[in-house]
Amino acid sequence: MTADSVRSLDIRQHKRFERRCGVPNQLVGQGSILANVTDPNPSANESDRPRMDFDALYRGESPGPGIPPMTTPPWDTKAPKENVIAWQTGGWVHGEVLDIGCGFGDNAIYLAQHGHRVTAMDISPTALITAERRAADAGVDVRFAAADATTLDGYTDRFDTVIDSGMFHCLDDDGKRSYAAAVHRATRPGATLLISCFSDANPPNEQWPRPAVSEQTLRDVLGGAAWDVESLEPVTVRREMDGTETEMSFWYVRAQRRTSD
Repeated sequence: MTADSVRSLDIRQHKRFERRCGVPNQLVGQGSILANVTDPNPSANESDRPRMDFDALYRGESPGPGIPPMTTPPWDTKAPKENVIAWQTGGWVHGEVLDIGCGFGDNAIYLAQHGHRVTAMDISPTALITAERRAADAGVDVRFAAADATTLDGYTDRFDTVIDSGMFHCLDDDGKRSYAAAVHRATRPGATLLISCFSDANPPNEQWPRPAVSEQTLRDVLGGAAWDVESLEPVTVRREMDGTETEMSFWYVRAQRRTSD
């Protein structure tokens, strides 16, 4: 795939798609978060919360009201995330792999470097152009595609492993359920789903508010879509945010697709 072929993806369908996050006026990415303002009403209905246009963000434009443009997303570490390295070294990545919400593709590139056949998807065609270039520079073959994670149209019984590094917590309640069902449909029986998402153990932080996902939500959403949760581990990660070291709590989840619903 060339950069031109990525540009030819259905831009009209995808560039205006906006992922909703669990806290208003914020950007959420793979393993990190940038907030513009704090949530004055955390119990507000999700339908009232602003939507962030991630393709605008990747184009260097404002992704939503009151949020300034930025040159580089804060989650662009140009390296695989620690959870993906742990999954790979732990032997949990197998068969044909889907990286869902791949962003600039660093996790997908890392897995391809370790011999996996990887398809990497994101809602942002702009991000995929950079991802394709990084894969070419790394000398690996990764299939990139623009796709809505809550539908995964055109993919059925395809993948053996799905990795999600910081995308699940971007979705509202309906989106989470649609996502779990779509990933189930896109995978083969016995497939493994690996998720890293913000946990509800994070204390309130006015400077860096984050979406919160509870253990019960993960078990209910995944179990309701015929995924058996085999491991749900709380993990604390230290990251530098705006020049300050910050502790963030995540869930590392491993689930297996049921062989029969």
